[in-house]
Amino acid sequence: MKTPTEPARLFLFAITTQKPDQSTVHIAISEIECRRGGLRFPSWLILDEYNRVELDEAYDFVTTTPVGAFSPAFVRKVATLIKQAAAQRRVRAVIRK
Repeated sequence: MKTPTEPARLFLFAITTQKPDQSTVHIAISEIECRRGGLRFPSWLILDEYNRVELDEAYDFVTTTPVGAFSPAFVRKVATLIKQAAAQRRVRAVIRK
């Protein structure tokens, strides 16, 4: 995800195929969204922790070419959940350098 003010800053949320603990803020990714995103089903998106990285410093990625994309409706749902978790102070950033 890129922001309008920092087009080179990425906010990376983990995706896992193992069901997260209930104490973790997460969302199940539907089968159709997994297909759209190029993921295995079932998968979950972890929302209470993210990595923040500058794109020009993302040397650990083989490529930044997208392998798929979630639907706009799913992205809006995720954004709403992140906003709610942030308001409850349940989201933590990890800055990678």
